[in-house]
Amino acid sequence: MTHISKLSLIAFFLVLSSYVQSQVAVTPGIVRIDATYNHISINYSITGDADNDSELNIRYRLSGTTPYEQGAMTMRAYPGLVIDGNTTSKNFHAGSILFLAPGITYDIECELLDPDGGSLTTMHTVSTKDIPVVPSSANVKYVSPGNGGGIGTQASPYLGLQSAADNAQPGDHFIVATGTYDAFTILISGNLSDPISFISEVQHGAVIDGDGTDRGVVTLGEFSSILSHIIINGFVIEDGKWGIDAQNTQHVTIRNNVIQEVEYGYLNRRANGNESDQYITNNLILGTTIWPGSGIPGERGIDLRGNNNVVSYNTIRDFGDGISTDGPPYETSYSLDIHNNDIQNIVDDLIEVDGMISNSRVYENRCYNGRAGVSLAPIFGGPAYVFRNIFYNLENSAFKMNRGPSGMVVVHNTAVAEGNAMSSPNGWQNTFYRNNVILSARYCFEFFGLVSGSDDNWDYGAYYSSRAGGSGTEWFKWDNLRYADVPVLNNSGIIESNAIAVTPSDFVDVALPTAYTIEYDPMENDFRPILNSAGLDNGDNISLINEPYLTDGLPDMGALEFGQAVPRYGHLFDISTDAHIVMSDDCIEIFPNPFTDRVVLDGDISDFTIEVLDSSGQMVADFSGSSVPFEIVLSSLGSGLYFVNVISNLHNQLSVHKIIKEQ
Repeated sequence: MTHISKLSLIAFFLVLSSYVQSQVAVTPGIVRIDATYNHISINYSITGDADNDSELNIRYRLSGTTPYEQGAMTMRAYPGLVIDGNTTSKNFHAGSILFLAPGITYDIECELLDPDGGSLTTMHTVSTKDIPVVPSSANVKYVSPGNGGGIGTQASPYLGLQSAADNAQPGDHFIVATGTYDAFTILISGNLSDPISFISEVQHGAVIDGDGTDRGVVTLGEFSSILSHIIINGFVIEDGKWGIDAQNTQHVTIRNNVIQEVEYGYLNRRANGNESDQYITNNLILGTTIWPGSGIPGERGIDLRGNNNVVSYNTIRDFGDGISTDGPPYETSYSLDIHNNDIQNIVDDLIEVDGMISNSRVYENRCYNGRAGVSLAPIFGGPAYVFRNIFYNLENSAFKMNRGPSGMVVVHNTAVAEGNAMSSPNGWQNTFYRNNVILSARYCFEFFGLVSGSDDNWDYGAYYSSRAGGSGTEWFKWDNLRYADVPVLNNSGIIESNAIAVTPSDFVDVALPTAYTIEYDPMENDFRPILNSAGLDNGDNISLINEPYLTDGLPDMGALEFGQAVPRYGHLFDISTDAHIVMSDDCIEIFPNPFTDRVVLDGDISDFTIEVLDSSGQMVADFSGSSVPFEIVLSSLGSGLYFVNVISNLHNQLSVHKIIKEQ
């Protein structure tokens, strides 16, 4: 008989204890940081923490100032999650810092905490991206309709866009005369300080006609190399399969265009994983897919891949999907902003961020007439932040959580449907849900079996169903169990202890759609709460996500706050042009900068429009007609980055000046 000494047993248990401790303690890994114009993304890889009790706390400040402020809530991905039918090995915390100013440097503190050991605090310095501006006039070239020839001077312009593209060099700024042009391809890249830009001299005066091509009307890049730092501004792009065929594109800006009579407006069709930093803003994109249609059509308004992409202020109509990230390569994308778009008449998903890993931000979009509002099918850990959106006339669900997604933050949305407002099958997991207004003629939500161990934190919803709220006419189905109405749900002890009931009359002008197949116009409704609405001041205050929207510190239910202006949705074309540029910064002075409440503008200025814009391009003040020197009083504005635009009375842009308002 073998005898084991007490010392051997003690040694064995010490080794075992050390092994167990090493599995439950967190080990910090790589901190991935991405930045767009207004947001910073953190993805913090870890190992260990088998009991999943570590936390990540993100704080930030304007570089060199104090104190730090709290970032948005984070989400955790951990080994063993079953996503899209497969068990993931991902192990990370992730979260965003929201509502920052473009081109500004911030200090970031990442505090990783685990009671079992391994906690670590790291410091990082990160800058948000600068919004691409109109290039310098140093290398202005001219383009006129034709087919080859010319040298690019005003007296001898390039004839045709292909001729211009074949001769392009970094820093070239092509002013394209009014007329009709053939489809063209550009294979030459610009660089950060010297992009290559094509700008219609008269907005939408230059028409690029694909003449029914089964390829791209505008082709950016090719299959074998990366194309970067290109600007396409102010054209009509029409009549082809792909309006813009963007292959392996990085730092590409597409703005102020009309893209029409196409199957795809903007398309990343290569699966090499090279795309990033694409900026698609202020475009009108019109497809040919008939709504409401049937099946799942392939056509898409904007179909893109990669990291740090921003899709904003576009109007998109008549496609299979409105804005989509669903395509190969999968499980590779971080950091995406989709905001202030106006999307209508979409056969399948109005917005889909399928396949994203972490830090998708879908906010302030208006989405009408579509099968699903935003598809999160799947999200590979999250967070996917979905907030302040309006979804109206949906066939299936405002939030499509199919294929086992994990890591959704769904707050302050308004969804209205003739059938179920929300419905998803088994498998979705790890969700945070707050302050949403849901109006329905059937179930407000119908969700089936939950995932064991999933953290689903749902509360402070505002609900209405036109059903009676009795047996067979319940308002809710959660984990395949029915709940008759809001009080029954409140008392369930499971979710929504602070939910409230609302009615359409709690809002300025809202009615339920009568049938999904009826096309509804966004101008028919006003989703702002009225005075004394049941949802007024009854929301849960959510760190950072609520800050830009509240004036009284008390959040209202739904996408819009009482008494505030409706956000701008979709494109807004200005009569001014970016084509002719006169930079005269040396004759204009703005001081002090940064400022607190007011700045002084002085210089050689007469008969000019003088506007102050916020970081998203919205005008916040107009000082046109003022005599210099004069004070620009901006005490009512929040801190951040603003732009002073000085524009001649002929609408030729003179200069753009950044000013920074401090607290």
